[in-house]
Amino acid sequence: MLRTLLVFVVGIQVLLPVLLYLMRDRLVFLPSAKPGPEAGLAAARGPVNINLVHVVRPDGRRLAAYDARPPGKQGAVVLFFHGNAGNIAQRVWLLEEFVAGTGARTLMPDYSGYGGNEGSPSEEEVYVDGLAAYDHLVAGGVPADRIVLYGESLGGSVALHVATRRTVAGTVLQSTFASMSSMALRIYPWMPLVALLARGGFRNVDRVAEMESPVLLVHGTADRIVPIAEGRSVYDAARRVSITPPHAAKRFVAIEGAGHNNLFAFGGRDYLLELRQTFARWTKAPGTVRPITSWNQ
Repeated sequence: MLRTLLVFVVGIQVLLPVLLYLMRDRLVFLPSAKPGPEAGLAAARGPVNINLVHVVRPDGRRLAAYDARPPGKQGAVVLFFHGNAGNIAQRVWLLEEFVAGTGARTLMPDYSGYGGNEGSPSEEEVYVDGLAAYDHLVAGGVPADRIVLYGESLGGSVALHVATRRTVAGTVLQSTFASMSSMALRIYPWMPLVALLARGGFRNVDRVAEMESPVLLVHGTADRIVPIAEGRSVYDAARRVSITPPHAAKRFVAIEGAGHNNLFAFGGRDYLLELRQTFARWTKAPGTVRPITSWNQ
């Protein structure tokens, strides 16, 4: 009986963590092949103009992306990295609201293996995808000092990787976690070996400490998937860099009642207006700045 119990404990504490580690890409990345990007465009309502473009990686593989432009004068250009599930076609409604509310041209690429793209997603692959998307904008004539990165959940990891390797005006991290190890310990507190094996993966706290451009961290207070404590850990690790004109080089905003997948609904119009003003500050674009008082900051 004791021997059987010992074998069971070893299996749970050693073999299961190893199995989870070997399956990490399948557990972390949840891509959808359908609807495809063309089908997503059919659901667009306007007046935002959305075009399907293709980002070319250094290895020649192409990634579908939406290039959305607001009517009228444009300010910042946002590179929007979405979370780990679904694809860009499932986010057309979000893209339209985002562009209309912020007034920013926005490029939203899909990752390898998402939305019909070739390849399979992994941490290394999505980082290559992110850099390729940035280089696509620069090759198209967008100045580096007008590019703002927006990372949603796991997309925050991609944004941080790009921000530490390219010049950007600023970075927004929405519902982003501190590291893969930190999240593993939260999900499997009774299997500490999982967190140990995950060390070195998605090193968000390390990367944010390297950044020399401003960062805004946004998190919902009711986020049960990535607890707000994870976002605060990323904020604490960020540097207080010196920037001009003077304003908060790093900021943390908690949106009361918002969960992981409904932050835009809870933030509403005020959130988009604040993003518009933040982008204008970072890119030194003209715009009226007014305080937003309905947030918890």
